[in-house]
Amino acid sequence: MDQLFELPDVYHLALLSLTKTETIIIFAFLGLIIGSFLNVVIYRLPKMIHSHWHEQAHDFLEIPIKPDEEKISLLWPPSYCPQCQHKIRFFENIPVISWLLLRRKCSACQINIPIRYPAVEIISALLSAFVAYRFGPSAEGLLMLVVTFHLIIITAIDLDHQIIPDSLVLPLLWLVLICSVLGVFQPPSAAIMGAVVGYLCLWSISKTYKLIRHVDGMGHGDFKLLAVLGAICGWQSVFIIVAVSAFIGLAFALPLLLKKTSMQTAIPFGPALAIAGWITIIFVPL
Repeated sequence: MDQLFELPDVYHLALLSLTKTETIIIFAFLGLIIGSFLNVVIYRLPKMIHSHWHEQAHDFLEIPIKPDEEKISLLWPPSYCPQCQHKIRFFENIPVISWLLLRRKCSACQINIPIRYPAVEIISALLSAFVAYRFGPSAEGLLMLVVTFHLIIITAIDLDHQIIPDSLVLPLLWLVLICSVLGVFQPPSAAIMGAVVGYLCLWSISKTYKLIRHVDGMGHGDFKLLAVLGAICGWQSVFIIVAVSAFIGLAFALPLLLKKTSMQTAIPFGPALAIAGWITIIFVPL
């Protein structure tokens, strides 16, 4: 499909002047820096969602909210240690390096800093480098960077809280559909069809499971996430993503089955979908 909107010539010249190696380095560095912010989103967004649910419950029950309850956002207050409230200084917040220099401990209270923080930063950098290698300095590459960052956040939050926030997945879906109008990844008709097939695929499986077992087998966030991946890959790739995610999900569930955990134990499916979708976008020709 011909692009309806052409990017400025200056942008094209800037992109064309980059070699593949330079693009990979730039994307990896960008991923490393943004990975630090992803940690903030992973930690704070569920708290913001729970706070919003708390406010809604108080409003519904007509219970006054305490005025001294602190409200947080992704940008405020500045980063601090959750144990001792020590404000993290800029030189304590350098991706990976600060974690190593601080010997994995808070400089104030000496509590261990979880390895997840540098892990998210390193994973963000590595996946960004893969995106640069696959798509180069292109509109697809830039959009895929945004998608990758979202998938990292969704994976971590779903593992921790078993939710996929609408505030992450719905704007991403709209972004992908708008970019399809600009000729990025899929044409609009294919992107819309991919989103519809992606959503209905898991929706029908969930409804069938509920009819048989009389319990919900899957969250609606999974439906929306597969809709995003379907909009990027097209409807034909939806079934590849579902098949690959089923194997990944089984790998997550296997340790629980070996421990003879109850079959009613909830296992987040979002991480499996995110991993399978990212692999499909990177390695399967679109």
